[in-house]
Amino acid sequence: MSSTDIIRTAIMLLAAYLIGNINPSIIIGKIKGIDIRKEGSGNAGMTNTIRVIGLWAGIIVFIVDVMKAFVAVKIGAAFAGVPGVMAAFAGVVLGHCFPVFFGFKGGKGVAAAFGAALALNWQSALAVLLVAGILFALTRRMSVGSLAAALAYPAFIWHFDRPYFYFAICAAAFLMIMHAANIKRIAKGEEKPLTIGGKKDS
Repeated sequence: MSSTDIIRTAIMLLAAYLIGNINPSIIIGKIKGIDIRKEGSGNAGMTNTIRVIGLWAGIIVFIVDVMKAFVAVKIGAAFAGVPGVMAAFAGVVLGHCFPVFFGFKGGKGVAAAFGAALALNWQSALAVLLVAGILFALTRRMSVGSLAAALAYPAFIWHFDRPYFYFAICAAAFLMIMHAANIKRIAKGEEKPLTIGGKKDS
């Protein structure tokens, strides 16, 4: 890489990180008078939003998180090519998980990673979405679907877009680390199924 390429990639990393700071879960929570990071699991992402606020709020969070990451990676591709794609992918997920504007406490990066993966290679992204959907339907535990998707992602990337294989391994490993507490609860049989907030009987 030339010095110009390195600079452009670094700029894209920073820009994607800032885009990742856009956290709809926290914003919707504030509108509702709720600090989502102090309710439920304390995680500022789709699953906790569904549990605390409700299904529609969670759907909005998912769409915004996916779109912000998709746009960031597409910009990265146009601005700095393959290195820009990887920098934007990493930056937007890190910005989502550790947002500087929200005290470095955000979500676990699943929806953002899906949006970034969708921009990188849509076939592999839809394949992991199918895996996540099947595991969630079988277990009603979003974390199980997310972890299964993360584990499957490198295999699908190997098939559809091999140059990103090692990057996909790193992305999957990061998501596994972010779900360390969930893995422990799953192992102990203590992981709770998804419930929908905003209901009297929830």
